[in-house]
Amino acid sequence: MTHDHEQRPLSELQSHVAGKYIEAIGDIEELELLGGRLCLDFVNTVESRSDLVTGEPPKGYKEYLMNYEDLVHWGGHVQLLSAEQQTALLQAAARMPEAAHSCFERAIAFRETLCRVFSAIASGGAPAAADLEAVQSAYMETMAQGQLAAATDGAGLAWRWQPPEDALDQVLWPVVRSAVELLTAPEVARVKVCPGVGDCGWLFLDTSKNGRRRWCSMESCGSRVKMRRYYARTHTGQAEDSGGEHGGDDGKD
Repeated sequence: MTHDHEQRPLSELQSHVAGKYIEAIGDIEELELLGGRLCLDFVNTVESRSDLVTGEPPKGYKEYLMNYEDLVHWGGHVQLLSAEQQTALLQAAARMPEAAHSCFERAIAFRETLCRVFSAIASGGAPAAADLEAVQSAYMETMAQGQLAAATDGAGLAWRWQPPEDALDQVLWPVVRSAVELLTAPEVARVKVCPGVGDCGWLFLDTSKNGRRRWCSMESCGSRVKMRRYYARTHTGQAEDSGGEHGGDDGKD
């Protein structure tokens, strides 16, 4: 379900997604998780990112995260937060609206940082130093929230994450860890940008054996590409047949 963008305040969101305006608001429950890693799914809360494909800014886009409440609901959608945790965070946000708004703005800014970092890598380039510094800073802040404790299986130590109920930014901690884990892993070379039909731009991790996956989803973007190719072939064939009938040329020498 989508809504007219004038029905809800845009806050400062447009400043984080420069050159675009919100054309529609997406229903988080309908948001597909196709990135293959949590951090990429977070980047894909905007639809579309066709500028990553065409180099031209889209006229508008669908935004799935409009406020802190949406961020919490996304955390539930990707199974980071239980229903009880979502309720507790929303209650805390109601008590601290300014802090919740600030947390939301930081989340969107970090999302766009991750988009620039991973899209640069996907295109064979190098991420900007400022963006890498932002990721590193977020990672250091995140890791400061964890505790080293005995592993549950009794073998060695493990990180334990037990945030207080009113830690508004706790939904971002797993996203930050996911991003750094992927950036420092060999498979980061398999992060790709889905071309769609020039209108997608979602990021995904290619986990296929041969590394030749092209689309975020074969059922959506892949099917649309194949349908266009089929239409182009059949339409061209019909045009040639029609030209032969009406032009009086049977095609023979």
